Amino acid sequence: MRIIYLLITFILLGSCKQQSVNTMKSDFIDYNKELTEKDFSGVILIARNDSIIFNKAYGIKNNQENGINDLNTVFDICSLTKQFTGAGIMKLSMQNKVSLNDSISKYFDAVPNDKKNITIHQLLTHSSGLIDIVGDDYDTITEEEFLNKVFSAKLISAIGKEHNYSNVGYSLLALIIEKVSGMDFENFLNLEIFKPSKMSHTGYVIPEWNNNEIANGFLNGTETKKPNEENWSEQGPYLNLKGNGGVLSRASDLLLWSKAIRDNLVLDKKSTSKYLYPHILEYSDGNSYYGYGWVIENNDLEDKLVWHNGGSETFASDMWIYPKKSITIIVLSNKSEEYVYSITNKLSNILLSK
Repeated sequence: MRIIYLLITFILLGSCKQQSVNTMKSDFIDYNKELTEKDFSGVILIARNDSIIFNKAYGIKNNQENGINDLNTVFDICSLTKQFTGAGIMKLSMQNKVSLNDSISKYFDAVPNDKKNITIHQLLTHSSGLIDIVGDDYDTITEEEFLNKVFSAKLISAIGKEHNYSNVGYSLLALIIEKVSGMDFENFLNLEIFKPSKMSHTGYVIPEWNNNEIANGFLNGTETKKPNEENWSEQGPYLNLKGNGGVLSRASDLLLWSKAIRDNLVLDKKSTSKYLYPHILEYSDGNSYYGYGWVIENNDLEDKLVWHNGGSETFASDMWIYPKKSITIIVLSNKSEEYVYSITNKLSNILLSK
C-alpha cells in the first residue's frame, strides 16, 4: 500500500527540557514506523495549545490514479456525529427553546405510556431505555415508519436507570432539533455550529464536496462506495443514521471544533459545563461516564479527558480532548480495523509522559 508523508511538524512547549523534546520526537518516529507496518490508512492530527505538533496522512482514499490520502481528505466520522447533535440541543437550551427535562411526548404524538416520560436529558445520556437500532444505516425509512418502530419496541431497561447506547435516541434528538428550529437538521448544525466554528468541510450534503475529496471505505482490502454515494435522501442519510452518525469531516475541521468547545465559541461556559459533564456511569466497574455526546473520564483532575469514537464496516474515528491541557488527538481512517482505536491511547501516553 502506498504511503505518503505529507507533513510532520513538531512545535514543542518552551518549558520542555531538550532531552524530553528529543525523546518525544523519537517516540513519535518509532510509532510512525509501527503504523506504516500495520498499513494504517487515514489521517492523524495532534495539537497542543492550538498548535499542531503532528499531522500526517497515510494510505489511499481510493484506487484512482491520484487517490492518495492527504491532510484534507474527508472521512465518515461515524458516531462522532453525536457530539454535534448534543451541541445542537444545548444551543436550543441556551436559546430557551427546549428544556433538557422536557419529555419526548412534548415533541412527538402518540408516544406509548411506557415511553412518554423519557426526557431529552435521558436521550442525550443513553439512559432512555430505548433500543439501539431499528434498521440498517442506509435503509430508506420515513419519519412515521421510524417512530412506529422505535415506539413499538420494548424498552431494554428502566427509564433513567442505566446507560445503554442507543443510536435511535440521537435520531430522535435530531428530529427534536428540526421540530423546534423549523430547519432541517444539517441546516441547523451548519448555521449554529459549523459556521461559527469556521468548519467549512463538515456536514452531509451542504458542503460543495470536490469529486475526489471524500475517501472511499475499504473492507477486507476491497474499495467500497463513498459514504455519500450510499442510499441517502436529498437532505442526507435517512433516520437510521441521521443525528447519530454519518457526518463527513476532515481532521483540521475537527480541530477547529475542539477549539470552539474550549473557547466557548458556540456554547456559553455554563452550557459547555453541562455538555461535558459526567452525567451517568457507563459501566458499573469503570471510570467512564457519559456526557452529552461525549465520554468523560477524570472529571475533577488535571488530566480530565473527553472523548468519543465511532465506526462502521469501512470507517473508524476517534477524538480525544484534554481540555485542561489544551491537547487534542484526532484519528480518522477509511479502514475499520480494531487497532485504529488504540492509536489515540498510544499517542496520549507519549504526550502525557513528557
